[in-house]
Amino acid sequence: MKAVRLYAPGDLRAGDEPVPVPGPGEVLLRVRLVGVCASDVHYYNEGRIGDQIVTEPLILGHEVGAEVVATGPGVSGLSPGDRVAVEPGQSCGNCEPCRRGWPNLCPAVRFFGTPPVDGALREFVAWPARLCIKLPPGMSFDEAAMTEPMAVGIYAVDLAKMQGGEKVAILGAGGIGLSVLQAARVAGAGKIWVTDPLAERCRFALRLGADHAIQGDPEAAALAVRDESGGPDVVFECAGTNEAVQQAVAIAGFNARVIIVGIPYPDEVCFTASTARRKNLTLVFVRRSRDAVERAIEWAQDGRIDLKSLVTHRFSLDQADLALRLARDRSDGVIRAVIEV
Repeated sequence: MKAVRLYAPGDLRAGDEPVPVPGPGEVLLRVRLVGVCASDVHYYNEGRIGDQIVTEPLILGHEVGAEVVATGPGVSGLSPGDRVAVEPGQSCGNCEPCRRGWPNLCPAVRFFGTPPVDGALREFVAWPARLCIKLPPGMSFDEAAMTEPMAVGIYAVDLAKMQGGEKVAILGAGGIGLSVLQAARVAGAGKIWVTDPLAERCRFALRLGADHAIQGDPEAAALAVRDESGGPDVVFECAGTNEAVQQAVAIAGFNARVIIVGIPYPDEVCFTASTARRKNLTLVFVRRSRDAVERAIEWAQDGRIDLKSLVTHRFSLDQADLALRLARDRSDGVIRAVIEV
């Protein structure tokens, strides 16, 4: 099979590798589509996310639409020909977070495209059948791949504990920010403000249900949200910068929740403690998602969310480098670039 590996920052190479054999409880998947996430871009650009460092050639990619081509021993419920979305994190099931129902916090999790676990930028992959969710009739591979970022958005909104009617601000309108937007709308947000430096992304946010979208300098845009709203009840930081965290704290209203979804580089965030303290803010960090892929599929099927619209650019496996550079540079109006395998 053909596979693409990252050997060093900016150094992707395609090569031929053996097709994996599914073990007990696993299925062999023919990968059809892989979305390019900001975390893939971090590995491509910097070779690391925090203390997760690429030390050996790594296959990236964890947003997957695939087709079952073979099953290993003991698999039931899936058959060759089934089209699936993939939960990319395999938790251990034995640690305290797993036992308490938080598999996304498992310290031993095996996650696609995270060192040392190879991801999905290859033609075939073997993965536990229990982590492959059969698609309903008519759902596309585009939608299957986008269930992963949408699951992150759904989980972020879960953590915000919204009751309905809240004033919501979302800083950053990439794939994750737009997923948060759609999930917040489903959760009954009162009014939603979105900010982004790129005009195309602000227009996208309005099409997906934002009440206001403010384009321009991130700090000025955030302050405009504060002035228009009187201070949001919930602020989602989806820009992946330390500055955005500071802005989220600065504009949040009294007793507000600040949900930090983005992955900053370098690996640190800071904010003015007195501001957060005087407003009695709650800050919550988001770790991937928690069993939300099924909800993403259900909501897409009944029309509450739009997964297909997140896909704006397509590349072949041979063009993986172009896809990652486009996502890194946020050029040409990209929301989600996908790689057709």
